Amino acid sequence: MNHPDGTPVPPLPDLRFAEVDAGRLGLEGPRLSYMEAGGGPRTLLCLHGIGANSTGWRFTLAALSQGCRVIAWNAPGYFLSDGFVAEAPRAEDYADAAVALLDALGVAGPVFLAGSSFGSMLGACLAARHPGRVARMALMGTSRGQRWKGPEGRAQMLAMRAASVAEGGVALARTRSARLVSPAAPAEVLAMVQAVVAATNPRGLMQAARCTDQVDVIEDFAPRIACPVLAVTGADDAVNPPEVGRAIAAVIPGARFVSPPGIGHLPELEAPAQTLALLRRHFFGD
Repeated sequence: MNHPDGTPVPPLPDLRFAEVDAGRLGLEGPRLSYMEAGGGPRTLLCLHGIGANSTGWRFTLAALSQGCRVIAWNAPGYFLSDGFVAEAPRAEDYADAAVALLDALGVAGPVFLAGSSFGSMLGACLAARHPGRVARMALMGTSRGQRWKGPEGRAQMLAMRAASVAEGGVALARTRSARLVSPAAPAEVLAMVQAVVAATNPRGLMQAARCTDQVDVIEDFAPRIACPVLAVTGADDAVNPPEVGRAIAAVIPGARFVSPPGIGHLPELEAPAQTLALLRRHFFGD
């Protein structure tokens, strides 16, 4: 089977588990889950969005694993990863958990990092907080967080998040997935996105939502990011419109911003061929 853009739809790797220090990281248990493909001297860490998980990196896991170890995590509270104890964890808590996963998997040096939406916000935090661990970074559906929207906008967003996931992940997938893709996205792409979103755990999503509520990437992290950055926001992104990604890229020294036409919030699933070409060029110079 092929994606509508012609990219073969690869099988997913098996789900794997790593043990981390739950007490130090503020987790309810020591288990983090992830998917992995490939090997070699370079590592790419993929961080998913607020309603997603490692399965959303299907094309990246397959296509970038030639000579590169690709690790797609499931954030605490997602896809069998133990959640945080705190109901409102900080971005720094997620970033430290991601570094702990790398440590548990024996990845000591700087990695390439790809973050989607919420994952882009966490990637920005990780690169600012642990600069020696990130060599290059790509941010997709680039998120600024919610603090910049002010009290009313933040309250509305949290209320929307709570209502959207109140009936569970399957209902969330049915009611919210269309907003994540371009209006022009084929039905096959929407179905693929729905399959990813349906796995979402309501408590994990709300912990992530409270995290984003506290963050403004432009004020908190962007000026401290020293690695080369590519920011990709689809021209049809209704969640984090292009002006958000463009503003973030403008504050990160040397960052490059692109806004491909006809793509919504999830370029890694909507347009894998085009997105993989951008990632290869940014990470490997291909």
